[in-house]
Parts: sequence; structure tokens; C-alpha cells
Amino acid sequence: MKITPTLDKARTSLAGFLVADAAGMGIHWIYSQGKIKSVAQDNGGNLEFLHPDPKNYEGVPSFFAHPLKSAGDGTNYSEYIPVLLKAIEDGEFSVGAYLRAFGEHFGVGGTYVGYADGPMRETIYNMTHLGKTLVTRCMASPIDLDQEKKSSAAHYIARYFFEHDTQGLKEAVRVPLKLQQMTAEELAKVDALVDEVSQDVGALGPDDDQMPALTRSAVLAALYSGDTLEKMVDTAVRMTNNNDKAVAYSVFFAKVLEDLYNQPKPKADEAGTLFASLSKKHLGILPEESAKLVQEALDSPALDYRTMTKRFGAACHVDMAVPLGIHILIHTKSYTEAIKANNMASGDNGGRAVLVGTAAGVLYGLGGEAGIPDEWVKKTRMVDRLGILV
Repeated sequence: MKITPTLDKARTSLAGFLVADAAGMGIHWIYSQGKIKSVAQDNGGNLEFLHPDPKNYEGVPSFFAHPLKSAGDGTNYSEYIPVLLKAIEDGEFSVGAYLRAFGEHFGVGGTYVGYADGPMRETIYNMTHLGKTLVTRCMASPIDLDQEKKSSAAHYIARYFFEHDTQGLKEAVRVPLKLQQMTAEELAKVDALVDEVSQDVGALGPDDDQMPALTRSAVLAALYSGDTLEKMVDTAVRMTNNNDKAVAYSVFFAKVLEDLYNQPKPKADEAGTLFASLSKKHLGILPEESAKLVQEALDSPALDYRTMTKRFGAACHVDMAVPLGIHILIHTKSYTEAIKANNMASGDNGGRAVLVGTAAGVLYGLGGEAGIPDEWVKKTRMVDRLGILV
């Protein structure tokens, strides 16, 4: 684990994403730049913080996913952040805590009301079968414990897994095992078993290459570095996106953010150049075909989101959203310019906001001529709800 001297940048990166996501929620998943332009004209040239209106989705390729939301709310992408923050225990990412928070928020009877994307739905489905998975992993553990006693421990670990944090799980499991007259040495081995499965329950997510995968990069880049950062991103992403390409892009983004966190904020007219250089630095993390797409975005001579949207695509897949998002970041010179271009590009602006908003938040900071506008922050409910900037 590391504690960065620039932890405020990690907070700003999260605020940057949440504000960007809320700013574009009202036009999320309209796949027509002509329609987007028309909506802007109807709103005085503005697309940001609009109330979602089903009429704006009629007659063009689109998906009206947020009928229950209003201006200032984020899309489904923002909802991954409160789950992630609840999974940080004593400065470390906890797989067990993440799964518990995920189930409490997105599962049956959970707190989330709204559109459930593929990774959400399928991860919740897979979690319903987690009991058997936990037992299997416990029994396969190299921890030296009598098989019958290990089986009993596995039963109670699976039974209480979603009711307690790691320490609480140890205490809950110990109660019935003490009644079975396990020795102190055996109970210590059970504690070790709890630690093991709490950090590695296997990859529960579906084989999905969509942008929710990148929602973990900003926080993990503030807590870890080097090989440990790559390992923790891999583990965290596969909780919802068990897909090699999704993991690679998430690691790539985390490494870029780690570098941004640990250097001075650039001048506004140098921010795009810096982001381009860091993207080139970590290009080798990506699969060959994905690296070619990102390189093509880096080689683009000027901002042209219309052409680049046609080239890469406007949907939720990482090979579409990341190159297009990078193109926008390297050719804009302020937070608002980047977010407005992202919204004008149409399609999954919320998915691209994970990249564009997060990076622009770090590059330009809060307030001032180039930073996240104070009035935008005030309009974004999730920033206040989570106390991101407190």
C-alpha cells in the first residue's frame, strides 16, 4: 500500500468523473450527433445537466435508460463509486468488502434504483452462487487443516460471508467452531482461511469488455503502485468484468493516473500533451490491436470527435470508448471543453466520462478558468452524497 502526497488529486479525479457523468446524463445513449446538436440548439447551445426527456430519444438510434433520474443525477456508471469506496478498509482494497457492498447496493432489496448494466446484472447473478464457490476455494486452500474441520469451516465462512467484514467474519465463524472443540491453533488456521478467501474468491464477473471496468482505476492508483497496483486492478476489475481486454485498459488507465497523481498539475495548454506522453509511456500494457487504436488516437492532428466517433464507435466497449476519450483529452485545454466535446460525440458519453472526466479532473483541478466549474460541482448530487471533496 502507498499513501500518496497528492491524495487530493485522487479526490479531484473522482469528482471529475462524477461531475462529467452527471453533466451528460440527460443525453446518455443517444447515438446521433445530429440529434445531439438539435437538443443543444433547443437548450441555448447547452447539453450539460439536462433533465432526461424521452422525446429527445425518438426517431434516432438511442436507448432511454434513465426515466427515474433528474438533472444532477449520474448514470449507472457513477453508482460503481460508492460501492468501491466501501471496499477500502484501512487503506487497502478488500474483495470481500467489495462483494458485500456490491450486493447491498445492486442486489435484490438493495439501495440502487435505476438501469442495471450487463456487468451489474451478471455479477449479481453469479454472486447468488458464491456460497458453493467459497466452499470449493476453501477446500482447495493449501492451509494445513484436517479436511473434515476445513469442510466445517468452509460451511460457516460461506454462511456468514455477506453479513460481516473480514474481522467480523472471523469472529462469527469462530463461535460454532469453538463448540466443535477446535483448538486455538486450528482456529488460527481458520482465520488465515478467512483472510485468503476474502482477498481471492475468484473472478465473478461476466466476460464483458465495457467501460464499468475502468471505474476502479482512480482509487486503486492512489493506494498502490508498481506490480501491486497491476495485481489489485486485475483482481478488482474481474469482480465485474472478467475480460482480459477490460483488465488491460483498466491497468493502463491506472498507471497513467498514478503518474499524474505524483507530479505537479500541468499548465492548461500543456495538459493534453502530458496526457498523450503518459499514454504512450504505458501503451505496452495493452493488447496489440488495442494499442494500435490508441496510437491512432494519439496521432490525430486536431480535435475532430465527429470523424473519430465514426472511426472508433460511440458504444460502451473499451476499444471504442478509450481511444475516442483519449482523442478528446489530448486536443482540449480545459475541463469544460473536454466534457462538452465528450457529450457532443454522442453515444455512451457516460462510459467515456469514466476516462475523460477522471483524467480531466486531475489535469485541470477544481475551479479557475480551466478546472471543474464550481457550479457544476454543486449540481452533481453524487459528489455531495459521497463527500468526495470534504
